[in-house]
Amino acid sequence: MTGNNRLLFSLLSIIALWGLSCTKPVLIGADFLEDEKADLRFRDDFDLSFFTEKTDSLIVHSNNLSQQLATYLCGNIADPVFGKYSAEIYAQPVITTVASALRGATLDSVVLQLRYDTLGLFGNLEEPVTLEVYRMSENPSFNMTYYAHQRFMTTGELLGSKTFVPQPFDSVWLNKPTDTVRLAPHVRIPLDLSLLAEFTQQDSMVYTNQTAFLEYFNGLHIRMTTAQNTMLGFNLLNSLSSLVFYYDTDNIENLEFSLLFPTGTIKMVHMEHDYTGTPVAQALEEGAENDFWYVQGMSGATTRLEINNLSSLGNVLINRAELEFYGTYTDEEEQSFYPGCRYLVTQAKGDSTFVYSTDVVTALNYTSGSTGLAAYKLLFDGSAGEVVSGPPAVYKYTMKVTSQVREIYRGNKENAIYFNPFSKGDSPGRSVIFGPGHPQYAPRLKIHYTLLP
Repeated sequence: MTGNNRLLFSLLSIIALWGLSCTKPVLIGADFLEDEKADLRFRDDFDLSFFTEKTDSLIVHSNNLSQQLATYLCGNIADPVFGKYSAEIYAQPVITTVASALRGATLDSVVLQLRYDTLGLFGNLEEPVTLEVYRMSENPSFNMTYYAHQRFMTTGELLGSKTFVPQPFDSVWLNKPTDTVRLAPHVRIPLDLSLLAEFTQQDSMVYTNQTAFLEYFNGLHIRMTTAQNTMLGFNLLNSLSSLVFYYDTDNIENLEFSLLFPTGTIKMVHMEHDYTGTPVAQALEEGAENDFWYVQGMSGATTRLEINNLSSLGNVLINRAELEFYGTYTDEEEQSFYPGCRYLVTQAKGDSTFVYSTDVVTALNYTSGSTGLAAYKLLFDGSAGEVVSGPPAVYKYTMKVTSQVREIYRGNKENAIYFNPFSKGDSPGRSVIFGPGHPQYAPRLKIHYTLLP
């Protein structure tokens, strides 16, 4: 039995056991069943209004590990629908063990390694790109919360760069003095030894104490230049992502030491969005959307849904509520370069950022955060369906929104459902979605409910 089947079997078993726990027999008459059946209703003709908005704030670093990024984006995109958007990385490599062997050593080379994260790939991956590395000149506090619009100061002096065609699925063969090793796909950026010559001449405390080390070496700033339509993703928490020092001592040659990017240091992404002259710019103007509405990863656009006539249900118990809507592409190039968001979620506005709806939280808790499991699909879903070529090319999203719609109906929550990609800050994706004005693919809210006396 597969893991997914086990989850489904567990759910069914719980329901069955609950039914068997009723030990006292009850006779139910046919007339009672008919009355109950008569009170079960269904509607899918609700008046829905969609408002595309800018994202006010997006957390990209926090001392709360659950709010740290998983995919670190770096690149520039020129999107005909969503405009220009870019991402730059700030990260602190640190000593995770005593590095005293580096003191007084002779450096042969220093290489920044960045492990690819394929979930962050977007745009054109077949043209050369250039990554540049700079040294940070401030040591930000780990305990502060940082947002996507923020930057850190740098020295402005280029520490290293590399121009290459991305190969995120190809292993890297590394020639060492004694052998050749095969490593997972990653980028290797050589750094300027002349700018790191003082690295081996520091006080002994720098090589044994992380706080002292960060006061000396504040971190790295990584950005993409030359390419204007490529976004790469990197997994900085992977042990392959590191700042590697190749060095010799008086007694031993061909040694190496790696600085890593653990959870206890600053790692964040600065993001910018420019919608000038695009369809999204028009949608951001005041008023509800009719033809299309838009959802974007990074710190990009979100869309708010208002259900205008939910109170017309009268006195009811909402048993199940489900949203369905359709994404689309204008041409094959858009579909190839700018694929739609893999997973969308429903959210509400918190004090400083978006928070997942109860429906999403329930599904994530049950599946331990695994959106790909069958149980997540059963409890919430939000995944992009297969693309039907059309025209128009369409793909379908379905979401279970029972808890959020109930709370809105009862007046306990604001009449606002926000849509964003799952793990928004990690995702470069975006979706163009048909609005209420489309004759065939308009969004629908489907509610099963029971009339109450």
